[in-house]
Amino acid sequence: MSEAVQDPTRGEASVHVEASPDDVYAFLTDLERLPGLSPENQRCEWLAPSSSMEIGARFRGHNKAGDYEWHADCEVTVLEPGRSFAYEVPPNFEYATTWRYDIEPGSDGAGCSVTETFHAPLLEQPDIYPGRIDGRRDNLERACGITMANLAAAFAAD
Repeated sequence: MSEAVQDPTRGEASVHVEASPDDVYAFLTDLERLPGLSPENQRCEWLAPSSSMEIGARFRGHNKAGDYEWHADCEVTVLEPGRSFAYEVPPNFEYATTWRYDIEPGSDGAGCSVTETFHAPLLEQPDIYPGRIDGRRDNLERACGITMANLAAAFAAD
């Protein structure tokens, strides 16, 4: 039996959250609260003319990893209340990264399962930053795990 080959451009993490899918969706789509989950994202702000969560809305994420700080413009691509939320970073770039959150009701009728995924084709482009960063894919997947753990903890604290 052969082992599955890890896709160098994709990663994910999942968690069970003791909250309704609608409450989790509301949390994930709140740009004031979303950065509190991530080990890299420090804050988000709407980019004019956007001012609310809708397909095509744009926002800027301000990020930090170690001593390196950067910002990235994002565009909302999926909004399915209580089910999923996704955005593309940066918008309209052939190697844009897609971040997605999928929410499934718990099989036992309690809480829900949340999965954060990324697809970052840029990671296969060694001539374009951050494709040159060794271990970036694994770091992003670890960050997904931290984000999901923080999400579960946010609802456990309520």
